[in-house]
Amino acid sequence: MYKNSSSAAEADKLMHALSCTRTPWLLKRYLEYALDPDLIRKQDAPFVIVYIANNVVGQSFAWDFVRANWEHIFDYGGGSPLFGRLILGVTKRFSTELELNQLQQFKEETAAAGFGSAVLGLDQAIETTKANMKWVAENKEQVMRWLTEELV
Repeated sequence: MYKNSSSAAEADKLMHALSCTRTPWLLKRYLEYALDPDLIRKQDAPFVIVYIANNVVGQSFAWDFVRANWEHIFDYGGGSPLFGRLILGVTKRFSTELELNQLQQFKEETAAAGFGSAVLGLDQAIETTKANMKWVAENKEQVMRWLTEELV
């Protein structure tokens, strides 16, 4: 259905809809499909991975998938500007020390493979994670207090 779509907007809606499932094995299978050009067009792969990352259930799957398959992902389309946004899209909700450490470790471990257009996205992801961590540190108490008052 996606491959036979007559419009880009329709194809995008279908790709996004497929990422909305809360069934883990379906999300994992969809991630694998993202790197199969017979199933998902090469230029759409970053969108599929980011759509899955936007799913609460799929966020960690998408990040783990990117880390485990970076060399293949980079070879697959690392020169495309879309792959620069891939890292930023997958990590945009990161806000913990663990996630920051994972990002920094990912940068160190995959430096040899290269980042191509994703290098800026990776640096931005690290800075965004730091900013998110700061926001959480400054606002967690206030948000918790508000939630407690409103939900009681």
